[in-house]
Amino acid sequence: MTRAPIRWGVIGTGGIARRFAGDLAYSTSGVLAAVGSRDGTRAFAFTADFGDGIVADETDRILARPDVDAIYVGTVNRAHAGIAIAALEAGKPVLVEKPLAPTSVEAAEIRDVARRRGLLAMEAMWMVFTPGIVRLRALLAAGAIGEARSLSANLSYARAYRPDQDIFDPRTGGALLDLGVYPIALAHHLFGAADEVAAVVERNEAGSLRQAALVSRHGKVLAKLSCGFETEGPNGAMVSGEHGRIALAGPFFCPPALTLTRHHAGTALDPRGGDMPADAASGAAVGHGNEGAPSETDAALEAWAQRRPETIATPVAGSGLQYQADHFADCLAKGLTESPLHPLSASLAAIAVIERATTLRPSKRAGRRGGQLPG
Repeated sequence: MTRAPIRWGVIGTGGIARRFAGDLAYSTSGVLAAVGSRDGTRAFAFTADFGDGIVADETDRILARPDVDAIYVGTVNRAHAGIAIAALEAGKPVLVEKPLAPTSVEAAEIRDVARRRGLLAMEAMWMVFTPGIVRLRALLAAGAIGEARSLSANLSYARAYRPDQDIFDPRTGGALLDLGVYPIALAHHLFGAADEVAAVVERNEAGSLRQAALVSRHGKVLAKLSCGFETEGPNGAMVSGEHGRIALAGPFFCPPALTLTRHHAGTALDPRGGDMPADAASGAAVGHGNEGAPSETDAALEAWAQRRPETIATPVAGSGLQYQADHFADCLAKGLTESPLHPLSASLAAIAVIERATTLRPSKRAGRRGGQLPG
């Protein structure tokens, strides 16, 4: 049976709300039905780019409409909890832009209201549902690189400090809440909650967090994560395991491709690039055994050639936000109140890591600019 499309009400008129509304054109399950804002005029102007028949009004009126099935909260961080809770109280399931809330207290309030109302609530950690991350998780589950041992991920975009912008608010903004939540969420999604976390952060004179470096342990996996507004970073990621590695092309939260490189113990670096078996590396210098007959070195070289890096394309339709909307719709159809792939516990865990990283005791060398986690 064909399901009726989810009629989305988008709250917010900024860049991320616009991207979500635009990507609904690629959704298999939902359509843009309404847009809400504190200023109904801004909501009306927003709808002009998305066709006819889209309702525009003030937020409270959109939440009360019976022809809106679900709410996407795409506002600034500080408004997430208030709008999400109001939507839930109005009987609407909610998809809340990352971070779920700027503090664990507010995030827990969203969770508690959703449970009381028996409604689906999910953080819009769209990364989890993009084709590249889905493929990465499948490769790891299939043992493509053996048991994982480390993750490295960086997300940095140069942004000039603007005190009037919410993104630089010392309490509800900053690099960790805006960017760092991605690598933190990736580590949790792949390897579970962190057992240990250490961090160094840098703030400007106004207290806004400009960049951060974290190390977290997830069982046997050590994650090295960084983010910042200071520079343009490579914005890629790498998962390394016992028998290989998988590189995620930047931006890693929606990678256009993965590069899988397999290797085994006892390998040496081949001058042509990649990993070359140690016996082949030594045998290559002395040549073949019997003339015209394949030698052990030939066999080793052939085995090495089969382990050359493999590029796996992971193309994305639109900018990729529709995949989370389709997952959300599937959860609704199944009567779920939390996503099995990205439950609220994962969202709260990421916020807890950010709060631990930003509650620092300055070290003697770091002074005003850095610090270490309390012992």
